[in-house]
Amino acid sequence: MPTFPNDNPALQAQLKSQLDTQVDVFTQMSRHAVDAAGELGELNLRMMRTLFEDTLRFGRAMAACKDPVQMSAVAMREAQPAAEHWRSWQSELAKVLGAGGAALARDANEGGWQAARGAENFMQAGAGGAAPDGKAAHAPLP
Repeated sequence: MPTFPNDNPALQAQLKSQLDTQVDVFTQMSRHAVDAAGELGELNLRMMRTLFEDTLRFGRAMAACKDPVQMSAVAMREAQPAAEHWRSWQSELAKVLGAGGAALARDANEGGWQAARGAENFMQAGAGGAAPDGKAAHAPLP
């Protein structure tokens, strides 16, 4: 079975470059995921505040009703702003998730191409091709 030499500096440099590329890709993807999670958290916090304010306004409007027949009209009037807030939240949520997904896909695509190039160089050097320093990239078969 062929052995893989540990003393070939060019091969070690290519391996290190490949690993560095993978770490960079995962780091970049993690940053985008954390950023998207932060934006999502801020969006949800704003929505919860708005929902709380809508609930208070609705409760005050209902408490101010003197006639029970008015309650349905007041409820319908107060429901419209809440529905608009929910629609706005859904729109913002779609934007945040879309932007986060696009950033992750772009990073994965760019990182995949970098990793593929590095792997190709690594495999060419390891498959018997001469390393940049002119030495054989692997040990000969016994």
